[in-house]
Amino acid sequence: MIEKRKNYSILLCVVSSIFVVFKMYTGNPLFLWFFILFVMTAMLLAKQQHRLDYLLFFISWVYVIKFELTGHSLFVVLSFFYIVLSIGTLFLHKKRISTQLVLTYVLFVFFAVGATLFSSGNVIEAFGFVLNYSVIFFAVLFIDSNVYYRRYTYVYAAGLLCAAIVRWVSFSVPAINHFIESMTIVNTVKTTSTINTRFTGLDLDPNYFSLQILIAIACLVVLYYYNNKLEVTPIVLILILSIFGVFTYSKMFIITLITLILLTFIMFIKNNVKTAIKFASFIVVMVSVSLFFFYERLFEIYWVRFFGAGTSTDAITTGRVSSWNMFATEILQSTKIVVFGAGFGTSFSTAKMAHTMYLSTPYYLGVLGITLALLYIFSLNKVLRQNSSNRKTNLQYLTINAIPLYIMLIANTVLDSFVMDYFPFHILMIMFALTLNKTQEHEVGG
Repeated sequence: MIEKRKNYSILLCVVSSIFVVFKMYTGNPLFLWFFILFVMTAMLLAKQQHRLDYLLFFISWVYVIKFELTGHSLFVVLSFFYIVLSIGTLFLHKKRISTQLVLTYVLFVFFAVGATLFSSGNVIEAFGFVLNYSVIFFAVLFIDSNVYYRRYTYVYAAGLLCAAIVRWVSFSVPAINHFIESMTIVNTVKTTSTINTRFTGLDLDPNYFSLQILIAIACLVVLYYYNNKLEVTPIVLILILSIFGVFTYSKMFIITLITLILLTFIMFIKNNVKTAIKFASFIVVMVSVSLFFFYERLFEIYWVRFFGAGTSTDAITTGRVSSWNMFATEILQSTKIVVFGAGFGTSFSTAKMAHTMYLSTPYYLGVLGITLALLYIFSLNKVLRQNSSNRKTNLQYLTINAIPLYIMLIANTVLDSFVMDYFPFHILMIMFALTLNKTQEHEVGG
């Protein structure tokens, strides 16, 4: 029997996050010891499927749960601990594993590490890359019902929301604000009258933070569609997260959010015209209210963001066209990189970012690595569908379910979150969303 309403892990995550806030405020590392011991104890005592909650919640806290700014994040420790607990549970329950899944996972991991060794890259960085892909391997093995989509979506959104609130409050708390600003260069937008700080949550970059918000919003839209009764929670979370996203002043966020709204409207029309009309009316009302109160300020800021540096392609893309040209040239000039990739931690990738997943992925993995990665993801998806009692072979690419996938693909046109810690978790949520179907509506609504 699945515990549908017991989301105690969110409360425990909030409590443990207080230790992180105290660490930022006082600078005392003892609070981080309290944090890691508290979370690890909670994970140890939790049900296997609920252990993933703690990783989903703190994935947006990666950069602040460190003993040193230049050191490794404690999220690595939590991920490794989750894997150890999962292996123990696996042997304890003598759970069977798909041979295809194991084979594709092993090939993907060995290739990612081997390609890095072959290119004299950073092996530690390669292991860091495959760590969270290993986490979702065990997560999929133990997910036995679609009801967990509701749980994981709320936990992930709650972690983002708490991170955003902490950062918002930190503007009024100099000690915490100084700690966060010491991690990176503060991104600002200068208008004729003011200098506006771009909101980043607890991330280092407003664009990548806004991407996490977009994925959470897309997953909440799917959850709202599959709820068997009207639930206010996903609507409230969508609105609050959208507000934080707007204040990142991210061009990518605004374009992708508009795309998300249009996709949702189209999918609603396809499934239920009445729902589509309600959705469109709600969006019109919210946009009208926002423009009434914030039009002058937001219009000027976003005008500067889009056209302040000029109208050339390089200016509009904030220098990304140059990065794309450099990475494309670096890839095409070497047959080895085209086929096997350059691996991780090379001098070229350390100094530059591709700023698009469609170049960074072939650069790191090559054609062979991308093929192995896709085979691994498809194997994960197959096992997830079997475990969640969805035996249909067709994937739902033209329904509400596919919106998180489209958002990830569109946003990463100008971002390369492929190498970020949270990307495997995005893949997990996208696969989960694609797995849902209307016959499971009551179960998901929980």
